[in-house]
Amino acid sequence: MGEKTISRRSFIAGLTATGALAATSALAGCAPSATGEPASGNQAQSTQTSWRDKPEPITDIAETLEADLVVVGAGNGGLVAATTAAQEGAKVIVLEKGGNIAAAREAIGALNSNLEPDHYEDPAKLMNHANMTQSGDANMLMYKTWAEKSGEMIEWMKETLEPKGMLFPFEWHRPSADLAPEAYYPAMCYNPCLDEYNPDGPNYGAYMHLEMMREVFLELGGEILFTTPAQQLVQDDTGKVTGVIATSKDRGNIQVNASKGVIICTGGYGANEEMLQDLCPVVSEYCVLGDSVTEEGDGIRMALWAGAYLEQGGSCMIWNRGLMNDDTEFGRPWQGQIFLPGSQPFLHVNANGERFMNEDQCYPMSYSGGLNQPGHFSWEVWDESYWDDIVQFDTCGCSRLAPAPSGTAFNADVYDCEAMSKEHLDNFWFAPNLESGAIKKADTLEELASAMGFDADKTAAFVASVERYNELVAKGVDEDFGKEAFRMSAVDEPPYYAARISGELLVTTHGVVTDTNSQPLREDGTAIDGLYVCGNDQGGFYPHNYPSNFTGINAGRVATFARIAAKHALGAE
Repeated sequence: MGEKTISRRSFIAGLTATGALAATSALAGCAPSATGEPASGNQAQSTQTSWRDKPEPITDIAETLEADLVVVGAGNGGLVAATTAAQEGAKVIVLEKGGNIAAAREAIGALNSNLEPDHYEDPAKLMNHANMTQSGDANMLMYKTWAEKSGEMIEWMKETLEPKGMLFPFEWHRPSADLAPEAYYPAMCYNPCLDEYNPDGPNYGAYMHLEMMREVFLELGGEILFTTPAQQLVQDDTGKVTGVIATSKDRGNIQVNASKGVIICTGGYGANEEMLQDLCPVVSEYCVLGDSVTEEGDGIRMALWAGAYLEQGGSCMIWNRGLMNDDTEFGRPWQGQIFLPGSQPFLHVNANGERFMNEDQCYPMSYSGGLNQPGHFSWEVWDESYWDDIVQFDTCGCSRLAPAPSGTAFNADVYDCEAMSKEHLDNFWFAPNLESGAIKKADTLEELASAMGFDADKTAAFVASVERYNELVAKGVDEDFGKEAFRMSAVDEPPYYAARISGELLVTTHGVVTDTNSQPLREDGTAIDGLYVCGNDQGGFYPHNYPSNFTGINAGRVATFARIAAKHALGAE
């Protein structure tokens, strides 16, 4: 494998250094630290939202730097923009709030590239499907631009990183057309890994493409200033953005002038409690886990202060993987744990023991289904045949718990980087949570209901719900909620299990309104010259929720529009 061969131990150590194990640490009860206590709903309505108020200009500048392009944020978008510009010969300075580059997302969505000529997806079909998930509010010009230019992006990424040892296996698996003729999982996901690809998993070299991109960027003469958060944009009398003021603990306030433009990619506002309460109030109140740590809305706020505006909506990517124990409470500080099997389409019942939904939903929709029930959570229920059920369910993307056909997916636990198997599921996910009591286990449904805290009436409702569900499974038709037959399995083989599932806030996904060049727009439709907004700071894709049957779409659109922004700023289209 050459000099860059890495062991699992060194891989995990490297992830720890870059902060990529924030999610994994939550498995041991170490959820990302919160930034203060959440406000109540009434407080959120009455409190002045100071995050909207433009601050006084910073005037005490200790140091001034000059660059062609300034990129704010060293993550999935920022490093793509910075490397693209550096390859064009530009002098690029990256301002990064944290102490290292952001964690890479291993799944990158790109349509119809020359790397996979045998896999073509109809962009119009994808666009229309996506728009339905957004109540018709998505910006189809943004989707169209991604569909047309993402292929070039992934081709560029491979050409750039292949000399560093990165491989780009393609994930094309979807449920059998015989079982699920209407299921829509477009073939669009690339899974970069370092030095070797093991189709049967695990792949310890996943999550490494940003590390390799940083190497390329620095070799091209680029500069990254860590622990130097951007504070304000600099604008001239015409409103053109000409630079950024950032603060370094050691160097004071630094003004970085940018002759070609400033690109903002700071990752949304998932760690800003005030913005969440204002824009997405329900999210903080009824999630039990969060993965945003440094994403405090810095980029969005700076863009708004410069004259941009925020798209309508209030969207977050929320996983249905927040495991609750008996004493778990909602809100900050987060008290839940990550539970990857929470994304499986097992039977769900509410706090009254009643089935209430088609459990085969994308992550945020599944979470929302439980959110609107008594107690704001759902009970996930399964039986001893769970492994056979999981294989039958054949879920895609990062919810997958059973190996996919070789060569089509990373057959490894996204949290533990171990190969998927029943033994791994039992040892890593079930055993610790059975011991803690977060997973309930019993030999009869009545005993399980008692462990779930149900009284006699709720127990009767629960048993009736399971019996009705088993009846529908036997019929092969979900007459109640319309779940596909292959995503149903009877709960009739003891012992029985139940886990209380709520939300895990990953990131916010709605943002500043931009044109297709990633330039933010004013309310009158004019673009703010010299400024670009990308990544989870950029709107247009998910004003309401995240279509998670499109594996890799967010990392793919982030990289695509970051590359577009850099080329447009330099006139290198």
